[in-house]
Amino acid sequence: MYDEGPVLFASCQHAIAEGSEFLGYNVSNNQAEYQGLIEGLTYMAESDISCDELYVRGDAQIVIRQMDGEYQVRSPNIRPYYEDAKDALAEIDYEYIIWDHVPRSENDEADFLANEAIENGC
Repeated sequence: MYDEGPVLFASCQHAIAEGSEFLGYNVSNNQAEYQGLIEGLTYMAESDISCDELYVRGDAQIVIRQMDGEYQVRSPNIRPYYEDAKDALAEIDYEYIIWDHVPRSENDEADFLANEAIENGC
């Protein structure tokens, strides 16, 4: 059982959007992390949000490393999520991107939204 809880911040660390969604019982943690990333990037594209520096933080190290090109995407279950995230990223107007893995204990906002989705979705 997994969920996603993306949070988008402006440079001043003020949340400009947040969301949560229960994704069901047959979704892996990495699939949920990718889905949150896709939702956040899609929101940015649809809202015409552009930036010089796009800073993406996530607590799933494999997702961050795959998106940064450090790790290959070998799982056929993850490949569609990866491709969707790359497609969504291509729709964003940015100068450069920083991918940052953070421990879950330091990702409070997203963790709160994810837990809320589990509680409301079950």
